Amino acid sequence: PFDEGVGFRPGARFGPRAVREYSMRFAYFDPAAPERGYWDLEKRKRLLTDVTLLDCGDVDIVPLDRVYVYDQIDAAVKEIIKQGAFPVFLGGDHSVTYPIVSAFKDGGPLSIVQLDAHLDRRDEVVSSKYGHGSPIRRISELSFIESISTIGIRGLRAPERDFREAEARGDVLILSHEVHEKGTDAIIQAVPQMDRCYVTIDIDALDPAIAPGTGTPEADGLSYRQIKTILSGIAKRSQIVGFDLVEVNPGLDPSGRTPLFAAQLCVEFLGAIFEHKKKIKNTETL
Repeated sequence: PFDEGVGFRPGARFGPRAVREYSMRFAYFDPAAPERGYWDLEKRKRLLTDVTLLDCGDVDIVPLDRVYVYDQIDAAVKEIIKQGAFPVFLGGDHSVTYPIVSAFKDGGPLSIVQLDAHLDRRDEVVSSKYGHGSPIRRISELSFIESISTIGIRGLRAPERDFREAEARGDVLILSHEVHEKGTDAIIQAVPQMDRCYVTIDIDALDPAIAPGTGTPEADGLSYRQIKTILSGIAKRSQIVGFDLVEVNPGLDPSGRTPLFAAQLCVEFLGAIFEHKKKIKNTETL
């Protein structure tokens, strides 16, 4: 719950609590079908039946002390990885993704998939190198990072220099209009297959008509269906080692649909990830 990296409208520090609150919408119990997991209507099957979800609580935050906060994030991520759990992180602004990813350094090479309206590759704003406009730039500087794919970019504030430098690095940059025009299957195929992949989801990848509760909304965003399908496709093609969902700002959405959709997206992405893990395990057993 940290938003000291925000440059426009603060309030994302309240995002994790809001997502937790609205996640209760999905924690129902059906006496006629008391099985674990949830029934996926489209797939006609239950998902997450053998998965236990545990809320580890908030990372200890001291506002205005970025170094302390990053150290706390690093320690928390490493402890979760040490326990052999699959980690999911709720922001907070997007600046928290950098210390999260940094904590994966001992696991070997890692690729990144980013769903976002923005590049988040600014080197610095005035003298700040760790705002929510810079996490992917800082992540790209880590020695163990391989490919970076960004999906959903749009708007009038994409710095040309950052875009050109990302292209020169060989990163995959997919604009929002390309998703609309080419379809999700083509987008999934454009993302390279990855041995180890970390996914970071900025809620502003969704169109603000769907999810208005975010600090830096951009028109012409992606639909829930598009993002859900892309994430599911990536889960089938790569070994995902963790993901985050950031930039939910509940104070900007009195309707509550932004944290509600954020919670649902996390559940459905987990369903896709563990469905793929189960298929691999069954194949290895055979």
